[in-house]
Amino acid sequence: MKEKIIMANPKIPTTKHKIHHLITERWSARSFADQTIGDSTIETLFEAASWSASSMNEQPWRYIYAKRGSQAFDRMVECLMDGNQPWAKNGSHLFISLAKRKFEHKGQANRHHMFDTGAANATLLMQAAQMDVFGHLMGGFHYDKALVAFDIDNEEYEIACFGVIGYLAAPDALPEPFKSRELTPRTRKAVNEFTTHLEE
Repeated sequence: MKEKIIMANPKIPTTKHKIHHLITERWSARSFADQTIGDSTIETLFEAASWSASSMNEQPWRYIYAKRGSQAFDRMVECLMDGNQPWAKNGSHLFISLAKRKFEHKGQANRHHMFDTGAANATLLMQAAQMDVFGHLMGGFHYDKALVAFDIDNEEYEIACFGVIGYLAAPDALPEPFKSRELTPRTRKAVNEFTTHLEE
């Protein structure tokens, strides 16, 4: 079995306050090594997702995933938009994140289904960061094409996103403009730009 090479993370930001390292180390990489993530690691990531909070403990998330080299992986690549295909095809695994639209026990619409699935995806990525695995969630995909390619019932499930995971490779492995994006420092809005402190 090929030894995993751990690349230095080029995107750790400087923060005003001390943030947990798994949060600062998580970022949406595009350059992936030619190494396959083992089944045990994959199952660990999805188990971590399963422990995310959800409304009424509904756990509306579902995942379809495939390993590079499989026909299913190639079909997932074909569902991605042109701006994602050139680098996402190098990941170890691709997955489709689905959100179940209705509560199982009520049969009523679950208005939190996408929110809860997003929380599960975030939990998956935090676990990945702890294991030196990098992921990138993608909204750039052909929705209707994915429904047909993977026989997804759009009345039961909404596609939240596609995702790619893998071990990190050097930015030089990427063509432009992706190489420059890989090297550009990460930025975030200041806290006071998105919070309102009520004092009364």
